[in-house]
Amino acid sequence: MTITDNEFDISKIHIADIAVTFPHAVEILSKYNLDYCCGGKKPFVKVCEKAGLNPELIWSEIESSRANRGMDNRMQFDLWDTSLLINFIEQHHHSYVRQSIPKIKELLNKVCSAHGEDSPFLIMVRDDFNEVAEELLNHMPKEEQVLFPALRELQNGATAPNLSAPISVMEHDHERAGALIKSIRTLTNNYTPPSYACPTFKVTYIMLDQFDKDLMQHIHLENNILFPKAIGK
Repeated sequence: MTITDNEFDISKIHIADIAVTFPHAVEILSKYNLDYCCGGKKPFVKVCEKAGLNPELIWSEIESSRANRGMDNRMQFDLWDTSLLINFIEQHHHSYVRQSIPKIKELLNKVCSAHGEDSPFLIMVRDDFNEVAEELLNHMPKEEQVLFPALRELQNGATAPNLSAPISVMEHDHERAGALIKSIRTLTNNYTPPSYACPTFKVTYIMLDQFDKDLMQHIHLENNILFPKAIGK
């Protein structure tokens, strides 16, 4: 949901509300590893406190960033209609996932071959990535072939079946993918390559970091904007 400044009370809102209403805040939430997508329905204050962070200070940083930025020209996805948002998700995020997975897998195989014995955590990173890749490649066709067409029909005035159950399944898939990405983030020390890292090692971490950021926005758009539009929340 989108909240106006007059309604904004950080003691009562979910972390997703901040990400939707103030797109620039996503950078700050990400900087502190605050989950606004898979865990977006959790209270902002509790999420901050669980992470050992002061919610007032985080909110102050978000407000300062907004004041310094002036008029934010970022895309207000919550104002887009359903079909436009679905088109963006498919053309931008789904296409990116399909294009990047083979490249990252190839890089991880090379890095594991060269450094796997000295850095066994890389094997775990590869295993987690292979699992999240399989999860997403199975997940996206279900959206493209079943859920998204139903959402488009609903927007066009057709009578659609209750979509709460399939949306719940998609959100569960997102939670699994998000948990695997968090594991990769931890194993790689937030994609910080060790001092001995070769160029291929560094490029692998860069691409994993990019994949992480893209997936977080991808899940955010679906969980916090598209799905609530569909079920009227």
